[in-house]
Amino acid sequence: MTESREVLIDGYTFLVSTDTGAIDESGGLYHRDTRHLSAFDVTVDNVSLSNVGAELRTPSERTLYFADVSSSVNRLSESAAQKHTDVVLAREQSLSEGEGLTERVQMYNHAAADRELTLRVAFYADFADLFEVRGFKSGIDRTAESTVAADHVRYGYEYDTPTGRRTAETTVTFDTEPDALTDGEARFTVDLGSQTDWSVEVTVDPSSAGGGSDSDALPEIPVPATGRDSYDRTFEQAAADIRALTTLTDHGPVPLAGVPWFATVFGRDSLVAAYQLLPFVPEVAEGTLRYLAAQQGTEYDDRREEAPGKIPHEHRHGELAAKGLVPHTPYYGTIDATLLWLVLLEETVRWTGDEEILADLWPNAEAAVDWVDTAVDRIGDDPFLYYTASPEHGLHHKGWRDTEASIQFADGEYAEAPLATAEVQGYVYDAYRRVARLLGDCGSPDRARTYRERAETLAERFDERFWLSDRRYYATAVDDDGRLVDSLTSNVGHCLWSDVIPEHRAPDVADRLLGPALNAGWGIRTMSSDDGGYSPVSYHAGSIWPHDVSLIALGLTQYGFHDAAESVALDVLDASTRFEQNRLPELFCGFTDAVRPQEYPAACNPQAWGAGAAYLLLRALFDISVGDDDTIQVGHRPNSLSEDGIVQSLASNESSNR
Repeated sequence: MTESREVLIDGYTFLVSTDTGAIDESGGLYHRDTRHLSAFDVTVDNVSLSNVGAELRTPSERTLYFADVSSSVNRLSESAAQKHTDVVLAREQSLSEGEGLTERVQMYNHAAADRELTLRVAFYADFADLFEVRGFKSGIDRTAESTVAADHVRYGYEYDTPTGRRTAETTVTFDTEPDALTDGEARFTVDLGSQTDWSVEVTVDPSSAGGGSDSDALPEIPVPATGRDSYDRTFEQAAADIRALTTLTDHGPVPLAGVPWFATVFGRDSLVAAYQLLPFVPEVAEGTLRYLAAQQGTEYDDRREEAPGKIPHEHRHGELAAKGLVPHTPYYGTIDATLLWLVLLEETVRWTGDEEILADLWPNAEAAVDWVDTAVDRIGDDPFLYYTASPEHGLHHKGWRDTEASIQFADGEYAEAPLATAEVQGYVYDAYRRVARLLGDCGSPDRARTYRERAETLAERFDERFWLSDRRYYATAVDDDGRLVDSLTSNVGHCLWSDVIPEHRAPDVADRLLGPALNAGWGIRTMSSDDGGYSPVSYHAGSIWPHDVSLIALGLTQYGFHDAAESVALDVLDASTRFEQNRLPELFCGFTDAVRPQEYPAACNPQAWGAGAAYLLLRALFDISVGDDDTIQVGHRPNSLSEDGIVQSLASNESSNR
């Protein structure tokens, strides 16, 4: 069994520790992919403390409680064990992207007599790159310099990059001068009277390239009132998680993917999260569009998989990226981010009526469409968009299901790239249609007609090529040899969202999605339990991803399957109420609803598009849309939820943005 990991997060700054509050070899205080605190622990000499509880107040604040209580007090062989607690320790931690970590350590003496107690705070900064902590062998031999003053220790590390010399610093400061202070430990000897307490505040200030943002300037994330207390707690947690995972950039607020290892901008993840939040917080969509447009590819670079017009996949800021040892400056190895950027642009213009963002980003849209056109230009009459593997960087797949085992045939055989996956073809179709609408609005009817025709051709060929007549469903993918990947997966549900599925096929697709092989009762599995490669405890081959289900639910709504959309949406919201803090994780296991929802062991938590899923599920439940008269409309009213609280959370955006 692995030790539990606890995470605090605020923008680009996050803390990973054990459930006892200690930092071990894979934990630390990270800021922009650099580990600024590689060791941190609080102990009391000659006192054995046990963790007796923890309180997570927000995603960036918690308190840990410790006491000198024995874990064996009820063993018959140890009936003389102490059952009264003398020493209690509280560690109140708060994290800020702009200011780092603040911890107030409070020590209580609950003995009947005075006591002298020695508290030790151990710490160190190694400035490791996050990729190294995750196993990348860089060969870098770092030496951090330290300076010790009366009340603080400063660590510094400098390194050369192709663009100049960089400096990273960590300063550990105490508000009470320690009795002894070295570059790895502070010691305080305290005389505590009976029933009295003493405290010291420790601040850990990380500084590195990029700095931090002011979280107070982030937009408010509304908390819709659903009429059900358990769901309201889910939205309270989702709003807090989204805020903690959003950073303020020069281009506006942008959601980061998730923690512990993905607290950075990911094209696909950030775009989907922004789409989920659009009717509630349009500022996030606008910031995400502008940020990614500023990173859009301008040249061909095979190592970073950059191409003109391509929207990036992942942007990193640590030493390895700065030195070019990893290609994430940014890295463009994704097939769908450019398509989703086009989808979000048109959706944002439609929801907000903001023509300024369209004018500002139209050159980027033109470049993005050119990339799509070039990428689908294959021999013959094949209109599909394929991706190839990245042997140098270990990415077997370039869609949202990007692990090696994620794309399988029905018998469990792994599918190998080049592949054209079903959901990506839906994204292309949707992007073409949305570009056609924008071109029509811009007064280019001929070009608009061209892209409508391309979309129609793609939809016809998709139906002809991907349809599995024996399974009454669409294939997950087609490979470069024309073989259909015949497993049944949730990817096809995205094709409902993209509207690429013809009306006469939609009932069969909906029936499959709601059937027991794909529908676990807590949401839609990524792979059917009837297929050979299925496992409920897997990353992409039978697990449940809330963001995945949210897109499927909206697709079901768009085709008029309101009962089906309501069923799967409420399944996920019900699952959220079974998780700690009502927090929707990145993914959870695909067991049936006879089993309480079980979080997948390596899931990001919190995760932006996991938290954002709750908001898109509301949109699906109420069929919320923008009407022809530019007003927000509610097309469905589920009996189980209150409409008033939902509409109110939308109306504030309507009045301020439309």
